[in-house]
Amino acid sequence: MASQWDLIQEVIPADHARQVQSTYYVEEAMTSDNPPELVVDLGCGLGKTATLFRRFDPKVRWLGIDISDSPESLAREKVTDVVLYDGEHLPLASDSIPLMYCHQVLEHVRRPWITMAEVARALKPGGLFIGSTSQFEPYHSYSVWGYTMFGFKNLMEDCGLVVEELRPGIDGVTLINRTYNGRRPEDSKWFGQESPLNQQIDDWGKSTGRGPKLVNNRKLEFCGQFAFRVSKPLK
Repeated sequence: MASQWDLIQEVIPADHARQVQSTYYVEEAMTSDNPPELVVDLGCGLGKTATLFRRFDPKVRWLGIDISDSPESLAREKVTDVVLYDGEHLPLASDSIPLMYCHQVLEHVRRPWITMAEVARALKPGGLFIGSTSQFEPYHSYSVWGYTMFGFKNLMEDCGLVVEELRPGIDGVTLINRTYNGRRPEDSKWFGQESPLNQQIDDWGKSTGRGPKLVNNRKLEFCGQFAFRVSKPLK
């Protein structure tokens, strides 16, 4: 039987095994040698990422896309440059977007293969799709999916995209306990620092002499959320 390592090892990074959030890839993209002049936030919710991207480039063009009846969309105050859509068909020209960001949205998309085909259509050749989604996370806000690393990779490849990297976020046990305990404020700290099971995996890696790639693999096996960097191949 094939292990996760057998199936996805080429997309597991070997530079470090730190727990990250989706903003890890925002910083990477916006501080690169060729930062995008236009970014699209797919499922932008409250629209707060406009400020995030403009910290790196005040002139960057930001466009938010969201459905009209999500809890986050309904709570959104007036934010310019937000376009509403039907949840599947992106109101974007083909081959037009250099960077699309998607933070904890794909687990809520009912037919993600349709949405991802649209992402692939809208991205420029060589463009990036970055963000994060859930693996082991309890139901929240109309969520319908949890993605294994292998399942996520297959979904992207089926739509003509290439998974470049997957990195672990908060571990699944901690995320489940957070929900079970009623989302106590003190549990939120684990999104921004190594969560308890990830700390145990780090200790395992040190005691057994495993490198970052193998530590990442083990964290990804048990992560509640994970971050991704996906690209559209050049034509």
